[in-house]
Amino acid sequence: MKQFTRIEPTLIQPVGDRFKRQAVIKHFRTEDGLEHEFTTWGSEGSRAGAAIAITRDNQVVITYQFRGGPERWMYDIPGGGINAGEDPETGVLRELQEETGYLPGSVEFLGTSCRDSINNTTWYYYLALDCELSGAGNQQDAEEQQQGAEVRLITIEQLIANARANKMTDPHAVLMAYDRLMDLKENN
Repeated sequence: MKQFTRIEPTLIQPVGDRFKRQAVIKHFRTEDGLEHEFTTWGSEGSRAGAAIAITRDNQVVITYQFRGGPERWMYDIPGGGINAGEDPETGVLRELQEETGYLPGSVEFLGTSCRDSINNTTWYYYLALDCELSGAGNQQDAEEQQQGAEVRLITIEQLIANARANKMTDPHAVLMAYDRLMDLKENN
């Protein structure tokens, strides 16, 4: 197995108007003297997260919204960026309430993911149980509202089917929660 050692230069290219993302071009050298370039996405050290939110009657709270990468409507578990200095769980629960208006009765940490081989962001995933609508309702930002993002309730079975059928953006979160989701489904 080759040993990769990071070398400079690291090149950072800002991308986009709204989200101000970064393409980060990293360079590595292997012990055989070869240099390798990898183009990655997102600021190094950035964090994001999402929650599989389950209501008291075992419905899954999702958002249904258009996604530019696959160029189609997708089911998403609520989530987004975690602010600098913000605890991951706090950030995910903030995103859950902003996007859907739901608050959980309890929360279980599922794990972290790099999502894919070119993403610099660490994703934190949680299972939010006994979710109820808060009095404030959702606080989607103007762009989410303009694009027609919808909050929907689906069954646990449908969540799993969506993960299997490439109809959602976080199928690995469903895998992390799979055993717990099966327990909830059977005990309903």
